[in-house]
Amino acid sequence: MVMKKVAFLFFFMLSLVFGNVVAEINGKKITADEFNSVFYTFWERVSHLPFSEPTQEDKKIFLVEYVRSLIILREAEKEGITVSEDELREFIRSRIGERKEEFSPALMNLIKAELVTEKLLRKLVDDKAVEKIPEDKLRAYYEFYKREFQYPASYKVIAVSTDDRERAVRVKSLLERGEIPKERSGIEVSKPLWYSKSAFPKILIDSFPSLEVGVVSEPIELNGRYYVFKILDRRPAGTIPFEKAKELIKLKILEEKRKEAFKEWLKEKVQGYRVRFYWDNL
Repeated sequence: MVMKKVAFLFFFMLSLVFGNVVAEINGKKITADEFNSVFYTFWERVSHLPFSEPTQEDKKIFLVEYVRSLIILREAEKEGITVSEDELREFIRSRIGERKEEFSPALMNLIKAELVTEKLLRKLVDDKAVEKIPEDKLRAYYEFYKREFQYPASYKVIAVSTDDRERAVRVKSLLERGEIPKERSGIEVSKPLWYSKSAFPKILIDSFPSLEVGVVSEPIELNGRYYVFKILDRRPAGTIPFEKAKELIKLKILEEKRKEAFKEWLKEKVQGYRVRFYWDNL
């Protein structure tokens, strides 16, 4: 009986220890708290619209990428590829923007990993690798991948949110008259962003009477706030002409060369790591 109690206590304590672990890299644990501190900051940045909720699949994909980024960071540092404080500050300023709160250590690791990956890609394949590609090869690439140079119709949208429905109705009236409310206590105004139609959540599409420039949505309630959207501008679908696409084609070929070289580099490096995921703890 005593042995059973001891065994039960052991497995109970073990479940507490590993219940908060989402992955391990060579025995080093990544906790759910560490993972969530970086995932939800990331999701807030990439989703833009408040209606997009992450799925378990989104979390799994991100966890794999996060583990991969930590391995890249360690291996790049072994090769002398590091990031200075000035580079970090400039990256945050230009790509993320100023924030009042401090970044978590997990998020800082992710930022560092992105920076060292950029340096590593340039080291693996130099920019000059695509400088002298003949025009006939550029043209052949353009014709073969022409769909990649097509772009969909897109819409420039602004969002205004408030914590009061009556105020949201007044915001809607202002937007319909062509005025943009000033941001103040209780009212938040987003930066205008471009979206293709496929990027709009269904709840937003349903709230617009049409997708014409100047159209304003009905107030949409979400998590205690009311959002009103307006379409400010529209860009029609089209295809980038070859002459304008040539430099983009070179960049695409360079990116492909770097991806292939990076894939081989990473394949070799990960062989020295033991990685385990605890999907049920996400």
